[in-house]
Formats: sequence, structure tokens, C-alpha cells
Amino acid sequence: MAKSTKRTIDDNGNIVEVQAPVESPEVQDIKIDVAPKKKQPKEYVFQLVGKFYVNSPNKLPYPENYMIKNTDIIFDEESGTERNIRYLEGVSTIYEDEQDHLSESKQKQRPDIRFINGFLKVPANKPSLLQFLTKSNMFDKKKNRMNGTIAVYTLLDFEAQEEKAVEDTERRMDAMKMAMNAPEEIMVPHAKFLGIKFINIHGVERALRAVRVDYLNFADKNPEAFIKSYNNPLVKVNYIVSNAAKLGMIDIGSIKGQALWGDTKKFIAQIPDGKDPITFLSEFSLTEKGKDFFTQLKAMSE
Repeated sequence: MAKSTKRTIDDNGNIVEVQAPVESPEVQDIKIDVAPKKKQPKEYVFQLVGKFYVNSPNKLPYPENYMIKNTDIIFDEESGTERNIRYLEGVSTIYEDEQDHLSESKQKQRPDIRFINGFLKVPANKPSLLQFLTKSNMFDKKKNRMNGTIAVYTLLDFEAQEEKAVEDTERRMDAMKMAMNAPEEIMVPHAKFLGIKFINIHGVERALRAVRVDYLNFADKNPEAFIKSYNNPLVKVNYIVSNAAKLGMIDIGSIKGQALWGDTKKFIAQIPDGKDPITFLSEFSLTEKGKDFFTQLKAMSE
């Protein structure tokens, strides 16, 4: 390792020069990213899936007690063969071919694997039971499930659920922030595109402040749809085309399946069967064929 000289003060207060090691460029360029270790839960929670016939006063969707067998025949991905698995308390392996040395009474053991009101909690210090539950065909995430078997339970991932809840909340906050700060020239066409009412039930035009409240509510309840369409070119085009149709600049009603100019009745485009005329003309405007149409329409609208 190379060395360099630097100045410092010794114990007597004198300025002295000392040799300090200098890292080579190769060493300096190395960055070590230490990934945070995922905290292992103290217990794992399994939940029944599917529908169950329940005749219970608690009215839960699951039976109060539901026991599963401690044996199964699975396809083992590691060996590429079918193998018998069996959970036995106090035994480290779940594979029957590795349990031959056990006493007959031990092999006939039937541990109580019981779901109570639809849930089974397994402590982390029971690795054999955890392995059996996740290897069995009864597990809904089991790969290469054997034919004729059905999923009985799933493993709840609380960390993933919480992460999704955080992401959903952040998405909602982003959408609402956009809705609150959107200038009117963006909000108005976007709100119309989203179907927000600008006229009340009495036929009176609503104030834009009232419209923005509904705009915010939409962003809160439908953040994905809001963000995806916000400031989208198609939204702005849809607004211009829709207004042009209302003002009679475009005629979409005289001849079925045809869009015409309102004043000259000249042909603009053929509207496919079953396609909304406004939606079609908006999408048409963004194509090379519809470029001249939209340029003319925009000039007429200004």
C-alpha cells in the first residue's frame, strides 16, 4: 500500500510530518453494499383457503377446528422424484425414507396439526413442521403439485402485506397531491375524462372548487387510474374532440359510422362498429393519419 506524508501535532505541541497509508485507486473504487438482513419472524401463520361448509355459531368462514394429516406424497424438485413425507414431532427430517431407523411406535405417531378458526400458528423453533407444511401439496404455493390434490392453506406474509399497504398509501398521497396542485387547464379536461360531473342535478354548472373536491375524492379512491391518466396526451385530445362535437364542429350523428366536419360535411374518418365516436377520434388524432385532422380541429377550437 502506498504511503503519503501529512502534518500533525505531537504530544509536545510541535508540528511534525508523519507517513500515512494511502489506499490505491483500485481499493478506493470498491464499494461494498451490505444488504439489510431480513428479520425472521418468531412464528409463522398459516390460513385456510377455499370454501368450507361451516355449521358454527361464530359465523366464521372456517370451521372452529380443522385438522390435516401428517403425511403426503410429493414431487421433490431437488431429486426429481416422488417422495413420501411425514411430520413427526422431535424428528429433524420429514422424508419417510430417512425415518426408517425410528421405532415403529414413533413412526405411527399422529401429531395434532390443527387450524383453529382458520389459522395455524407455528413457532420458528419447529423447522420440521414448517418444512412439512410448505412442502406438502396442501400448500397453495407448492410447485409441481401432484395431480388430484388441492390447496388447503396458505402462508401469510405480513411483511409483504405491510409493504403493500405502505406503497398503496404513498400512491394515494401522490395522487391526491397531484389533484390538489393540478392547474385548471389540466384538471378540467382530466376531470371530464374521469367522468366527474360539471353540471349538478338541476342543470346548473358547478363551481370549479366543487369539481376539485370530487377530483380529489377520485384520486383518493382510484389512485392508479388517476395517476395513469393524469396529464396524458389522450386526455387532452379527448377534451378538445368532445368540445368540438358539442359545438357542432364535428358531426358524428348524421351518418352512422362516419365522422364529418360540421360545416362542410366533408368526410373525416370511418368509425368502427361498437366504438365510441369520441374515443375513436381522440385515438385517431394521435396517429399519423389523423395528424392533419387534429391540427385543423385545434386551430378551429382556439
